[in-house]
Amino acid sequence: MEANNPRIPSGEAPRVALHSARRVYRAVNGHARVERVGNEASSTWFLRAAGEFDADTVACLREAVGDARRDDAERILLDVYQVGFWDSTFLHALVEAHRGPAGLVLVGPLPFRIRRLFEITGTLRL
Repeated sequence: MEANNPRIPSGEAPRVALHSARRVYRAVNGHARVERVGNEASSTWFLRAAGEFDADTVACLREAVGDARRDDAERILLDVYQVGFWDSTFLHALVEAHRGPAGLVLVGPLPFRIRRLFEITGTLRL
C-alpha cells in the first residue's frame, strides 16, 4: 500500500513524527497514577491524576511534578477529575507543586469533594 504513495520514495520507510509525549507514573503500592499527555516539546506539562492518593501512593504525583521541573516546565496543568480518594498528603503535594518554580494549575471539572476540601482548609484561593 505504501509503495504506491508518490510522497514516499520507493524503498524508503515512511517517517513518523512523534508529536505527543505520554508517560505514566504509577504508585508502587495502591491504585494511583499520574499520566503526562500532550506535546513533548511544550513548556507546559499536562498531567492527569487518577485513583486513590494517600501517603503510600502520592509519590507518583511528586515524581511527575519533579520531572516537569527538571524539564524546566513553565507551567504544570493537573486534571484531578478522576481522583477518587485523597488525604492531607495529596493536598500537601498539590500545595508544594503550586509553590514551585513552575506553577501548578488545576484544570477540568473540579470534583465537589476536592473543592470542599480546599474550602475547608483555606487553600481554594491557591
